[in-house]
Amino acid sequence: MRRSCFALMALAMAAACPALAENQIWTAAGTKAKPFENKAISLSFDADLRYEPDGELNTIELRPGIGYRLNDRLKISGGYLWASLRRDGPDRQEHRLWQQLSYDFAEVYGFEVDGRTRLEERRREGSDDTGWRLRQKFGVERPLDGTPFEISLSTDLFFELNDTDWGQADGFSEARSQLLLGWDMTGKVSWEIGYMHQFENESGAPDETNHHLVISVSHDF
Repeated sequence: MRRSCFALMALAMAAACPALAENQIWTAAGTKAKPFENKAISLSFDADLRYEPDGELNTIELRPGIGYRLNDRLKISGGYLWASLRRDGPDRQEHRLWQQLSYDFAEVYGFEVDGRTRLEERRREGSDDTGWRLRQKFGVERPLDGTPFEISLSTDLFFELNDTDWGQADGFSEARSQLLLGWDMTGKVSWEIGYMHQFENESGAPDETNHHLVISVSHDF
């Protein structure tokens, strides 16, 4: 299912979660279009809004991109991301370039196996250091026969490739695992709902484990 993630993460089990957690409500909206004569080229835009459980806005991410489909199984893409984290004092602003290769491996027992390798160059306002990060995602999807629904399971692993003066530490930093139910509502509009388990490997501090409810929506033109 083609989609840009619109994620809504809620803290349904806050009382049961460990103290070292930052469970939030995440929302996002995505769209994709093919405005050129060459339909292998696509443009995309994603907007993510992350909220605290009380509804206070915490993080904004805006991500435009351009992609080129090499064949039925391979696609290359890249773009820019602007992020703002609200906090006491000045908000933390981040600018990020990204490049990625997406691939569909095969179909096994009715499951579609896919993946994505992304490289990010992260810059934060107030610093000249660039943080390099590799993200590796693997997933499986299975359509539910005779319905507009499918189920998917994925894991996205984060590896920081260098140290920076603004706090990035070299090494494995995060894993996001999701179990989702997708709904192809109209052929151009799709939704997902499910659960995310987020593990954060904190350098020099206790690790964090977060539990989120995820809802996503996308529109393809």
